[in-house]
Amino acid sequence: MNPMKARILIVITVALCAVTTSASGPLGIYGIIEKVVFEPNESAPERIQLWGAFAYVDGDAATTTGRGGLSVSSAKRGFLYFKLRSSYSGFTTDAQVKNTLREWADLKAVAGTGQAVGFGRWDYIGTFGSLQPERLYEDKPQGGERADMRVRSASETPAAPATYQTNSGVVKLSEQGSQAAIVRQLKDVLKK
Repeated sequence: MNPMKARILIVITVALCAVTTSASGPLGIYGIIEKVVFEPNESAPERIQLWGAFAYVDGDAATTTGRGGLSVSSAKRGFLYFKLRSSYSGFTTDAQVKNTLREWADLKAVAGTGQAVGFGRWDYIGTFGSLQPERLYEDKPQGGERADMRVRSASETPAAPATYQTNSGVVKLSEQGSQAAIVRQLKDVLKK
């Protein structure tokens, strides 16, 4: 094989591996965001409320269900509440903060458009089947720690935000193909 073809083959192989890793990688959230609230303000945010419909993704369903693929919780309407930095000193790097702020700007950009997205990351031990997880695990220096990452009701006062954790950025979900069912479920929850 000539050197040029060998390089092209290597690039294609690496690209395919990256796509596979991204599709079955760490856990995250699916959502349609109606509104974003920055605290204390948009120019210097420390916390964020994401309002809309959300479902949790379990990217490790192959080990929990034996079927492979993703397991997704039931969609629920309400808000998610996150903070910029971990409570653990030095655990959240400046690069992570910058990446989080970019994702928060991306989430604000899709808010109110009806576009379904995947974003964020969390760690969860066990399976949730059709149940809404109430307490999920957020990454911490000494292992997982419980974090209040549930979808909160509109009547609830925001308290105890979980540290926002990045994954693959904000990814638009298609209404066709493998993501159609979750997009439909999120839209149906918003109609109620």
